[in-house]
Amino acid sequence: MCLLLIAYRQHPRYPLLLLANRDEFYRRPTAPAQPWEDSNVVAGRDLEAGGTWLGIAPGGRVAAVTNMREPGAPEPADLLSRGEIPVGFLAGNTNPTSYAHALPGARYRGFNALLFDPRAEPPLVCAGNRHRPFAMTPGLHGISNGAPDDPWPKVTRGCNALAALVQNLPETLDSENFAAPALALLADTNRAPRSQLPETGVSAAMESALSSIFVRITAQELARDRTLMADGYGTRASTLVAVDSDGGVQLWEQGFADGLVSGALRHFYLPPARSTSP
Repeated sequence: MCLLLIAYRQHPRYPLLLLANRDEFYRRPTAPAQPWEDSNVVAGRDLEAGGTWLGIAPGGRVAAVTNMREPGAPEPADLLSRGEIPVGFLAGNTNPTSYAHALPGARYRGFNALLFDPRAEPPLVCAGNRHRPFAMTPGLHGISNGAPDDPWPKVTRGCNALAALVQNLPETLDSENFAAPALALLADTNRAPRSQLPETGVSAAMESALSSIFVRITAQELARDRTLMADGYGTRASTLVAVDSDGGVQLWEQGFADGLVSGALRHFYLPPARSTSP
């Protein structure tokens, strides 16, 4: 996952709206978003390591993870897959703060993880192993492959577009009034000017190719510059989440293959958790 755009407590009915693009090698095997047979999770699945990049669970629980761009960083001992982080949170009942502090950060490559449970206090926490876990404040936030809210061009552009989108959303969201414009926002292929690119230790060509909200590294670019992803790389899925004030949660996912739409838009709804009071 390479971009999370977050509107937290910016809508009167939906305390969390999340827009995300997952960028990955085209050849990495992946299952689309669906209910998991072995848990209550609804998410896509990385078939190579077994985890996920973003998912939902009953009660309005949401979790997502992005990797940090750290070329040349040493490999952790007893390495764990970052895709396990969202799965562990979604499959359990631990509150976001406790879960974040219990993560064995030294065993993962660099990551940021978004953890949300509307019944917890605080509800929204950003975990990571390059910073201490912290509660996210109401507002618009963006996380790519650097520190949370780093003003990378795709983060700034995405947050500005999300602000405009949220301002015009109706009281009840559906595939037409929310998913369609949100997916259009995530389909932005404009690359940032070279003067605005971050410096993360990769080539200038790579920084440019990864600077758009929707990433697609073309065959022509691969042929010209072998520092780019040799097997093809780009946005594999655009995922949207809307959690309502009752704890009901919707997830939409659009898959892509080689930069082109692949399959129909998938939609899932988990109702609010049942009350245990008499």
